[in-house]
Amino acid sequence: MTESPQKNPAILLIDDAPLILDLMEDMLEDLDCPVLRSGSGLGITKTLDQEEVALVFCDVSLPDINGVNVLQMIKQHTPEIQVVMISGQQDFNVARQVLREQALDYLVKPFSQEEVLQVARQGIDAYFHAKHQTQTRLDAQRRMADLILLKKVGETANAGNDLQELFDQILDSIVQSTGVEVASLMLLKDDGLLHIASAHGLAKDIARSVRVAAGVGISGHVLATGEPVLVPNIDQDSRFKSLDRGQRYKNQSLLSVPIYLRDEMVGVINVNNKTSGYPFDLEDQNLLVAIANQVSLAMENFKLINSLRQQALVLERTNEDLVRVNRARTRLVCNLSHELKTPLTSIMGFVDLSLSFFDKLSTEEIKDNLIQVHGEGKRLEKLITGMLRLFSIESEREVWRWKSFGVPWSIADSFQYYRTTMEDRNLVTEIDLQDDLPEIYGDQEKFGMAFNSLIDNAVKFNRDGGVMRITAKVKVCEGLDYIYLQVFNQGQTVPPRAHETIFDSYTQLGDIDTEKPHGVGIGLALVKVVVDRMKGDIFLEELTEEGTCFGLMLPTEQTYNALQG
Repeated sequence: MTESPQKNPAILLIDDAPLILDLMEDMLEDLDCPVLRSGSGLGITKTLDQEEVALVFCDVSLPDINGVNVLQMIKQHTPEIQVVMISGQQDFNVARQVLREQALDYLVKPFSQEEVLQVARQGIDAYFHAKHQTQTRLDAQRRMADLILLKKVGETANAGNDLQELFDQILDSIVQSTGVEVASLMLLKDDGLLHIASAHGLAKDIARSVRVAAGVGISGHVLATGEPVLVPNIDQDSRFKSLDRGQRYKNQSLLSVPIYLRDEMVGVINVNNKTSGYPFDLEDQNLLVAIANQVSLAMENFKLINSLRQQALVLERTNEDLVRVNRARTRLVCNLSHELKTPLTSIMGFVDLSLSFFDKLSTEEIKDNLIQVHGEGKRLEKLITGMLRLFSIESEREVWRWKSFGVPWSIADSFQYYRTTMEDRNLVTEIDLQDDLPEIYGDQEKFGMAFNSLIDNAVKFNRDGGVMRITAKVKVCEGLDYIYLQVFNQGQTVPPRAHETIFDSYTQLGDIDTEKPHGVGIGLALVKVVVDRMKGDIFLEELTEEGTCFGLMLPTEQTYNALQG
């Protein structure tokens, strides 16, 4: 009798709008999964008890219950189920909340069939992966229960500080538990041969040099068959007539068992010469098989612990970054209060002056006051706009209009914008662009804004009468074409300690408590965000002369596609 094919898990749609349910059901037709529908989230746990559900699309706004609560109920009932929250509006706070509650994704209506199918396939794959992990975890727990009598081996294995120490301690436990004179723990390496990772009772030169292929000798036989080998008397076993008995097998009995890790053979444990003089029996084999299982778990735990340690280091560095950003934000608030207050005070002063002496001021004087107010207002607008654009681009909420465009256009626009300021400061401008310079790929408006920030920085930190130099040429890196753009100013030199943080948000040169920094630390951060999004790079050049030079590697469309693919 043939077994019926296993039924695929279902996709559940929860929305109080039947039209949306119809639309999404049609979009999911291409998937080989049954689709369940519900206009309410109240009965979700009952549905999950009756049906195997892999993926749920749930509306955030339901008439009878909040969609976030439905998400929480699903995750409490069956954590492996993947949930995609859908909404009629883009709400950053809601999106952040559902992602914190372990939602797979957050889709905003209207969405395309391609979006729905992509996230559905991702959700189904994630569901099966989570189920596999859960099953693996349960199997490991069952194996641990079976090995409770081998607690000493487990404790010894977990006490190692490195992998070699782990193997040595495990082998010591094997020698003590089985009462043998000779033991070895062999691991399968990339060359397909067994190498001795740890040994007891073997000469060091032998332990270092032994390499065993599948089918050769006793451990090779275990490697080839995947089965334990128990030999009560080697003189009577025809499989191993060619072995040199000597001191290694002085009581003619030996035992060798495989080590499996996730159903894959990774090594062999060999023991011989029982101190009691008796031959190995089936109980010895069962014990060594149990120890081999514990060895595999110890190896897996060791890798997991190392992984957790690495993650802890990453979290530690992340925490340090957060502390640094928090300090930078504090500096930002202090400096921002000054940056905003200064033009506001000036604006209010000119307005108050004009109102108080309106009848006594001439038309020309009033016009001068309005010009001052207008200038301070533009300064405020520039400051606030720059901050908002940085926050918007950092949060990836802005639409990018990708196309190829020439760098010279951005340079010309920026120099036109800053022409008056550069003339007032008597700056010497030098532009050296390679002929037939290829176009770069990105959003021209955002790159222009970023380049303006670089020029603003070069003008602001330059010395009066200093040089400002722009160069651009083609540079090949790892077989890909880039435009290598340099922006140099002959003013203040960035100190070495600031090289790693100068592109971070809210980082400023200078100390607000001892000197007045320029700006609020968003210009270079904005450049960094834009260039990174274009898959380019920005960095500080090493200079032998006074000044600062920023280097940019900007990809062409062909390079961008290669990096993207």
